[in-house]
Amino acid sequence: MRKYDKFLTIGLFILEAFYFFLIKQLPEKAARYPLFVLGLMVFLTLLLAINTFIIKPKNVEDKESDQFKGILYRQFFLIITLSAVYIILIDIIGFFVTTAIYLFVTMVALKSSIKWSIVVSILFPIFLYLIFVSFLKVPVPRGFLL
Repeated sequence: MRKYDKFLTIGLFILEAFYFFLIKQLPEKAARYPLFVLGLMVFLTLLLAINTFIIKPKNVEDKESDQFKGILYRQFFLIITLSAVYIILIDIIGFFVTTAIYLFVTMVALKSSIKWSIVVSILFPIFLYLIFVSFLKVPVPRGFLL
């Protein structure tokens, strides 16, 4: 796993350099938030680099063999499929209705309780509506339902 962490760390630094190049083309005021996000990304990548390249873990073989133990590939591919269907249905049904349905079906598929699935699938789209549509005035995809 450490080999993949090394590739990931180097790839993230390359991506962040490209991101920095794109941010420098923005006006100063517009670049503030992207620079903040970039700073967080660089900080977290530095933590990953320190953990990967400097700190030597104990019992690497035991840790790596147990890391993917218990992964359910059927659930993984179900979530990938549900995400693809979600992306397709956003423009057809509408962002908020599709998000509520996606959250409910995904949480049930991941064996969450029905009560929490219903609560989250109702409250989270309302939260998104209040933040993005009401407060930030961001347009969202509208379908035939909403």
